[in-house]
Amino acid sequence: MNHAFVTKAPYSDHAIETFEELDRRVSAIFEEVKAWRGWKAISDPATPPEQIVALVREIFRSVVWYQSHTTEAGFHMFGRFPKHEVRLIQAVCSHKAEEAEHGIWAREDHGKLGGADVTERPSPATFAVAAVWWRMATQEEPLGYMGAEYLFEQLTALVTQAALPIIKAKDLPRDGLRFVIEHATEDVKHATFFRHLILDVVTRYPSSAEAMFRCFDYFHAVYPLPVWDEAYQRAIGGDHA
Repeated sequence: MNHAFVTKAPYSDHAIETFEELDRRVSAIFEEVKAWRGWKAISDPATPPEQIVALVREIFRSVVWYQSHTTEAGFHMFGRFPKHEVRLIQAVCSHKAEEAEHGIWAREDHGKLGGADVTERPSPATFAVAAVWWRMATQEEPLGYMGAEYLFEQLTALVTQAALPIIKAKDLPRDGLRFVIEHATEDVKHATFFRHLILDVVTRYPSSAEAMFRCFDYFHAVYPLPVWDEAYQRAIGGDHA
């Protein structure tokens, strides 16, 4: 990925404050995740590995249900960026093209962990994720995309990194956990990319900060815990079709 478009000039104080607030919000959400009943089950040494596999498999199914829709919505938002921002558009499109593959990884891992073919009909929570992203894509200030995407990237990096020791300790099937293992390194790079992206854009477009906060909050209303807790319910209920 070519990140050369990021300016070398100092970032504005407003941009730094904006990024720090977004980062603070992600850290707070990660604390919510660690207090969630699903994470407690995953991290409990007494939880049988097959129960962890069932939950992770259901989370992968959720990713398949929403990923293509959030990706399409992201490309729609890029089409509404200021048209002279050619290098910015190229950079975010390159990143989004990589992200499009993640739904494929999730589908493959879901199958490797014992899941059947994923139906195209989404769950209520994943339907809501897609709906929020499309509403942002058509109605919001498009530069607000970066706030929502930072929640995706940084939270995924934090969660997958925290999951790696559990995978090792429980001797979970690594062949079915490519999505987790590769995101633990790749999303650190992506989150760093978005850090510079946010700083650069807010420095040059100060009013975009409020749109980033709005889009972050819109997305957080439906992700991650509504999606993941729905997956938890499917896992404990034995619905893995």
